[in-house]
Amino acid sequence: MIEQHNVSIGLDGEIYYKGEERPDRTPAPKKQTKKEQQDIISIDRFYREIPDEAAAVAFVENRLWGDTPYCPRCGRENVYRVESGRPMSHRCRDCNRYFSVRIGTVMEGTNLPLRKWLLAIHLMHTDRKGVSSVQLAKSLDIGQHAAWFLQHRIREAMEEGDLMMGEIIQVDEANIGGKERWKHADKKLHKRWPEGKIKVMGFKEDGPGGRVKAFPMWQADNKALEKAVLDNVKPGSTVYTDSHPAYRNLASHGFDHGTVNHGVGEYVNGKVTTNGIESFWALLKGAYRGTYHYISWKHLHRYVNECAARLNAGQGNGFKTIGKVLTGMRGKRLMYKDLIAKLPRR
Repeated sequence: MIEQHNVSIGLDGEIYYKGEERPDRTPAPKKQTKKEQQDIISIDRFYREIPDEAAAVAFVENRLWGDTPYCPRCGRENVYRVESGRPMSHRCRDCNRYFSVRIGTVMEGTNLPLRKWLLAIHLMHTDRKGVSSVQLAKSLDIGQHAAWFLQHRIREAMEEGDLMMGEIIQVDEANIGGKERWKHADKKLHKRWPEGKIKVMGFKEDGPGGRVKAFPMWQADNKALEKAVLDNVKPGSTVYTDSHPAYRNLASHGFDHGTVNHGVGEYVNGKVTTNGIESFWALLKGAYRGTYHYISWKHLHRYVNECAARLNAGQGNGFKTIGKVLTGMRGKRLMYKDLIAKLPRR
């Protein structure tokens, strides 16, 4: 390579001016921006990457099927694409049934375009405190009831299942709900809950970026709280709690137990703290007050799952995050009749 001023002669004998790409030089790999590393995209980029329904279908098929489509009913790969797309996009030669990428997921039985499903997942991860069904209905140009149903099916996909926590875990509980005296008589909960609030149990891995797991506790006495720790934290782990009497016997179960005494204004005791899980309560209660305003007790677990999954995803709202939610849709189904069914009071 001979270079003079702004001109260079490549190994192929061609003349290249400054700034031109030369075949005998390997371009340096492009560094990812901070937003790309965090999987953050704008609404403008979403529309550029998913410009139409065909692109949305291709994206979902790639995330759920990879390079090889398979029948969700019999699990075999002896399938072919139906050119007309009717009644569905694919057909299985073995079980002789039609199917699409929606079958076998929470998207089954809906005619809502997949592009709107992807946009809804993106919007639910964009705001740290979620998005209301009223606002989502405006963004997607659909009815509020359809947006509400859509959100609950996405929350079902966000559930991370039986996640066992290990190493160093912060444990705490919080009371969620409005005061009983301000409710209508038919909205009041069972009298055993003080002031009508429901206790939510939370676990967080210590340190920045630690995962969170949380769920409502319908039976919240000391035995139930202790059992929740035993069922969700690996034996031998280090557990940080406050001075609640339910946790006083954790050391006898093989845990390395450290406490902070909030009653005397102590929030950090050496390395022991529960500030991480307390920050999750701030997000959950902020979503309750500022976004949803009211959460039914029978749907509370889905809202808690959503907040935990969004925190576990970091600041991401991009295609990796959307893809993770799509993979969580496999094998799940949530019917509208089941969602609105009246359940017996606990």
